[in-house]
Amino acid sequence: MPPAFTWEVAVIAMFLNPARRYRLGVLLACLWICQPQVSLAEDEGVKFDFVEREPWKEQLGNLPAYPDGSHYVAVPVQIAGSSMQMFIDEPSLTLGDEGVVRYALLLRSPTGTENLFYEGIRCTTQEWRSYAYGTRGGAWQSLGETPWRPIRGVGFERYREQLFRYYLCNAKVGPLQRDEMLKRMRYGVPRDAD
Repeated sequence: MPPAFTWEVAVIAMFLNPARRYRLGVLLACLWICQPQVSLAEDEGVKFDFVEREPWKEQLGNLPAYPDGSHYVAVPVQIAGSSMQMFIDEPSLTLGDEGVVRYALLLRSPTGTENLFYEGIRCTTQEWRSYAYGTRGGAWQSLGETPWRPIRGVGFERYREQLFRYYLCNAKVGPLQRDEMLKRMRYGVPRDAD
């Protein structure tokens, strides 16, 4: 009957195996070689201070000019079961210094009903916020301090997920350049886009 396994038996077996002894020796030698470099850096007064970033803060300016209808760019919607048309007002499409993509968005139903919104998307956190909506009188109605909400690809919010994924953001990098956003809206999404 073989002896029961214990840690002592495992450690002894490790030292009896020549290959394991060699690997352990190489590891200890590497650690010993690296140790003086760390102490030299400390002796020379090199400091490794942690620099904390300031908390993110939105830099919202004024609402854009109300769209006159002549600068809408049609966005090819790829939503199953939806026949909504989506348009971005080109002059309102901006990329803020804090990384927020803002745009005036017109949604048109198959019956011709239109809804106009002024929104923003934070590509780095995959969130959206609505700032205002368009009125029949041709003016913006501010919504005040609305919270940032996660972008979900369900229900009525599916168009935001499409904007985020294909036209405004690169999920790995952040917001696209404005020219690239417009190019994707006009000519389609490149095949190699994420």
